[in-house]
Amino acid sequence: MYIHLIITITSSIILQLNTPITGSQNEIIHNYWEHIQSLIKQSEEIRADETLNKGRYSRTINKKYPFDLFRSLTSRELIRACREGIKSAKDEGKLKNWSEEETLLKCEENISYVLEYCGILIEKSSEIDHLIHCIGAEQEEPEIRLFLLNQSIPDKNSNSLFGIHFQTLINNRKDEYQKILFAIVTRVNEIPKIQIAGMDALYSFLLRQYQKCVEKDPIYQAYAVEKNEVIKPIWVENPQIPKPIDSTQMEISKLNHQLNEFIVQLDLRIQNKQHLNESVVSKSKEILEKIYNNLPVPAQKKERLKTVLSK
Repeated sequence: MYIHLIITITSSIILQLNTPITGSQNEIIHNYWEHIQSLIKQSEEIRADETLNKGRYSRTINKKYPFDLFRSLTSRELIRACREGIKSAKDEGKLKNWSEEETLLKCEENISYVLEYCGILIEKSSEIDHLIHCIGAEQEEPEIRLFLLNQSIPDKNSNSLFGIHFQTLINNRKDEYQKILFAIVTRVNEIPKIQIAGMDALYSFLLRQYQKCVEKDPIYQAYAVEKNEVIKPIWVENPQIPKPIDSTQMEISKLNHQLNEFIVQLDLRIQNKQHLNESVVSKSKEILEKIYNNLPVPAQKKERLKTVLSK
């Protein structure tokens, strides 16, 4: 009798610990923003319960983590939640008579709220690509596009948990990401603040690709040790430094082609400044100056950049 009672109690505890915490899988979700809020509330309750019962259950097999609540959601559903979160922020802004800046901050807060665990849970390339394509989608909410762009750039003070994981995911889909950035930079009617963020992102992306390329080259590694210097992409154009191995030169040649396309687009923005947003022209010049100082540019092209930057 006693043994039977123990088995019954134990089974009951195990059943409770393994009961799904997100509700029925067949539940129809009408508003994903509200659904996300309810999941966050559940995660807070989990933390509170674990704090209250700390040490009560030591087996990690039964431990529940906040991000587990989001496992059933796809990137498309999360982006939908972001759109609904933006609408909620704008409605609240109108009701409370917020300034445009206050409303935009609330939009960003809501987007961050939705995507916090997204980077951890994504497993399929299609899910990554959907987020990347949202950056370039003209019909997408500008607030979402700008948030994703900013979170894709390393070393940004605004990088969140999502941003850190998003950058890792992008590293596995570099070609898709680069195509989207080029589309943003070259698009004539692009929203100025998104085009500016796109320029920053593309420059940062190319700089990282050059840096990774030269850092792994054995010739440059040996030279850096001999001279006690840090390897830099600008070494490529320095005739005083030994040439890298053939495979590195092939990678650099490919990067040089991509960089040249970027320079051409930035130059066009500066030449057509009468028809463009002033901040876009200013950013184009700023990026060209960074390229001139930090990346390997052929001598002929460098003279052209020098002329453009001197105006």
